[in-house]
Amino acid sequence: MDHSVLYVQASQVELTDKIAMGRRKLFTREDVLNKTIPVFWKHGLAETSVQDLEQATGVRKSGLYAEFKDKEDLFVASIRQYFEMLRARGTLTKQPLGWNNVEGFLKVCYGSWGQKGCFSVNSMREFADLPPKARRIMIANMTKARQLLIDNLAAARGGTDGNESLADLIITFFCGICLEQNLGPDRTQITKKIEAFMQLIRGKG
Repeated sequence: MDHSVLYVQASQVELTDKIAMGRRKLFTREDVLNKTIPVFWKHGLAETSVQDLEQATGVRKSGLYAEFKDKEDLFVASIRQYFEMLRARGTLTKQPLGWNNVEGFLKVCYGSWGQKGCFSVNSMREFADLPPKARRIMIANMTKARQLLIDNLAAARGGTDGNESLADLIITFFCGICLEQNLGPDRTQITKKIEAFMQLIRGKG
């Protein structure tokens, strides 16, 4: 099931696109973001043009910029929407905490919005050039994910010894498997790698 279609739960802010002969089209903010996320995800901020965004959303530049200040602001809103969707899934907060949540986190790399991998991981390739607000959002969410991984590892392994280092290893593997998705492996191959990695880290428990 495509979570990008289902996840439209934020405030219903309307965008107005004024077109010829005084006609108006109304769009929701969430609808626009759900269409810009896969564009930014695939091409990155620098390589995405305003024309790309107009074509993806069906909203003219004037309509987009009536709600978002510029392309960078639209990117920030897109990355925030992406993380809100991930939080809504509750992958790392499902009870009971433990190995199943860790494996669920790794499987986020399957992707969504018609894209493979992770929007945030893909965006790290141009991290230094992203808007400061976008960088702060990405860092905050990665920090939160790391702490949740530590909590799940503590529940699965008991105690605290080595959980921080293991959480860092899991994040490194996650980033790598997300980037590998750009090479086009099928889900079966990715799943086998995740299962092998899980066996490896569980052996450390």
